[in-house]
Amino acid sequence: MLRLALICIVMMLFPIFTPQTLAQEYKKPSAALQQTINHRTSPTTRLSNDNQWLALLSPISAPSITSLAIPEHKLAGLRIAVEQYLPSRITKRYRQLRLINIQNNQQRVISLPGGHDITELKFSPDSRYLSYVSLTPKGGYLFVYDIAKGQHKRLSDERLNGTISLDYQWVNNSSLLARFVIAPDINTVETQVSIAPKTKETSGKNSPQRTYQDLLKTAADKQRFSQLTTSQLARVDLDGKLTNIATPSIITEFSVSPDGQYILTTQLTTPFSTQVKYYDFPTLTEIYKLNGQRITQLHHSQSGESKPQARDSVLPGPRMFHWVQGQAATLAYVEAQDKGDIQQETPLRDSLWLLNAPFTQKAKLIAKTPWRIIDIDWAEDGLALVTQRNSKAQLLRLSSLDTSIGQGSLHTLNERNLRDKYQELGSFPRQYFQGKGQVVRLQQQAQTTGLLHYGQGASSQGDKPFLKRTSLATGESSLLWQSATNQLESVRYVLNLEPLQMIINRENPMEPPSLVLINGTKESLLYQQTDGLSAYRGMQKQLVTYKRADGVPLSGTLYLPANYTKTQGTLPVLMWAYPREFNDTEVAGQISFSTNQYPTISPRGPISLVAEGFAVFDKVSMPIIAQGDKEPNDSFREQLVANAQAAVDTLVDFGIADRKQIAVGGHSYGAFMVANLLAHTDLFYAGIARSGAYNRSLTPFGFQNEQRYYWQANNIYQQMSPFNYADKIKSPLLLVHGEMDQNSGTFPLQSERLFDAIHGLGGKARLVILPFEGHSYTAKESLEHLLWEQSQFLKSNLPIHESVSQ
Repeated sequence: MLRLALICIVMMLFPIFTPQTLAQEYKKPSAALQQTINHRTSPTTRLSNDNQWLALLSPISAPSITSLAIPEHKLAGLRIAVEQYLPSRITKRYRQLRLINIQNNQQRVISLPGGHDITELKFSPDSRYLSYVSLTPKGGYLFVYDIAKGQHKRLSDERLNGTISLDYQWVNNSSLLARFVIAPDINTVETQVSIAPKTKETSGKNSPQRTYQDLLKTAADKQRFSQLTTSQLARVDLDGKLTNIATPSIITEFSVSPDGQYILTTQLTTPFSTQVKYYDFPTLTEIYKLNGQRITQLHHSQSGESKPQARDSVLPGPRMFHWVQGQAATLAYVEAQDKGDIQQETPLRDSLWLLNAPFTQKAKLIAKTPWRIIDIDWAEDGLALVTQRNSKAQLLRLSSLDTSIGQGSLHTLNERNLRDKYQELGSFPRQYFQGKGQVVRLQQQAQTTGLLHYGQGASSQGDKPFLKRTSLATGESSLLWQSATNQLESVRYVLNLEPLQMIINRENPMEPPSLVLINGTKESLLYQQTDGLSAYRGMQKQLVTYKRADGVPLSGTLYLPANYTKTQGTLPVLMWAYPREFNDTEVAGQISFSTNQYPTISPRGPISLVAEGFAVFDKVSMPIIAQGDKEPNDSFREQLVANAQAAVDTLVDFGIADRKQIAVGGHSYGAFMVANLLAHTDLFYAGIARSGAYNRSLTPFGFQNEQRYYWQANNIYQQMSPFNYADKIKSPLLLVHGEMDQNSGTFPLQSERLFDAIHGLGGKARLVILPFEGHSYTAKESLEHLLWEQSQFLKSNLPIHESVSQ
């Protein structure tokens, strides 16, 4: 009876949606706009370790709103589907699986058991099996697919506990490691709800935190969080045998050593905080043997509440525990030399340590770094590729380090501005070795060692994707492959070097992306994406470069309807942008553009409105550049206006736009930009602001890249808050927000209060709250309604000339 009563309550709180009820509430846009939702996006791929098999997964780009409208608990930054012990919003889920034999191009479409969606697909180390999680109404189950036999098998009737993560790992060729549900019945969790006052108390210590949502509030919340996230880590063999590892706990991370003999675990410990999300709770890091025997405790961290909020600050003590790839069982970790406080003056920030099995000896110091270590990649022969960051100077540095000789020196391979696209090395090809894991590939040539890397190759002449070899000794790079000039080609996988064998993406303005196998001088088509965007065929695309009044170079991508000419008159224009902070004028003016790109049109972006007769000026530069010893935001408003003025003047000078027919739009920080531009300029006759924050006093401990607190920069917070100038917003404003926005600072209340202010002051605004949606909108019904709202709003406020619409 109790269970029945609970079900009735849940149904009252979360009403069941039917096509009839949805039709009464949600609007559908034109057929052209619907194409952006319905067309099949590029597949996700996985490559087997032996380079023989390529798996293609078709993502679900827009699930039904009913998949979001399920009961969920919001706890410590997690959103949990209680009945399934799964995340309530799994973004990477797939409905179709295709397997391609790379050697002979034989392909098969694999039917999925029960027709359920899947996620987390992986190849076994020996490439004989595909493993995946099947997402059923009861929860997630671990499956393997025998490639040779073409058979699926559910490994266990025990459900996975995916409340924190659905990750799992192959231990060896015959067993996997995963977290399983231990709670016998969810009603045990539901019935332990108490009614009590919600209380908080300060500790007397500094604890500056960004404005987070979905935090724990009560003792009942903490109990519910513990019950839902506590799982049993276990090894499951291909025959279904389960071997428990340690006792049940809240495991946030686990990893198996490359030789498959040890397990590194990180678990949450009490006290649970009401100020930070779960990943900043205290943690315990330990090592176990494969049979479940505990070897040692490595570290017990404190709560992240006390971590300094300046960028690059970390908790004191060891962090970034991980297995060294290329070795059987060696641990690496990093430790701050400045107690984690980036504001301390010190010549050295971090140190790198190695600890060998059986982990009874003291760790060895390998290197010390002047900047904060944020990433480590491991190549062959004990070579470490260490990435350091200096956020204050906006610099990144990649260095090589030979760890086989003990404490050594870092050799800089690449140093660039954080936002410098032109100097990016890109990604590193990797290779699997049995018992040693995945390592970054190196190339020996003429008695020198080279690092292979590939990327998009952004440049002032446009994107030129590449594969390069950079000498570890001299830092000089040589080009091994580059995209054709009449197409956009980019590396997906490097299979072999001599002869060069790769899988690449290929596309051009008229042909959607394809996957092509390059084998020396030969090539073969592996997959061709279908063209589902007929309404946008012939759409014109142009890179526009221009300058701000102070000489700062700017750019944007202009999209025009097919067959449009200036003789038809001007077009109503939607300008879409997102402000970014810089400390280098040259970097601020960089572009990333290719004339050979197939038009990728997301329903969440602005380009879809070209099919409705609008011009769209997308990715418009909105740099906010530090002036002298000042912070970028000290002149935020002035630079924002100067950026917008330059863009509008350019569109008008082109003969494309009428000054009275330009709207501005943006999402998140871009929405914040929109409200500021409407409040402080008369450049725009309408605005679209989605999921924004408009009152900076509600984000008092920093926002975006602003590190100062409200009490340290009160004037800046006040001047940057468009809510304070709502009386000056006279142009019509469309405000859109997800009802369950979980992003830091962008509470739905931000849009509601700005709307209330404009409404009370006699301005023109429309507020749309999308049910069950988060910071980004995902459901098909939500996207259809969003496109309808945007189209209707612009048509009402920026009417299209009759000669153009015809």
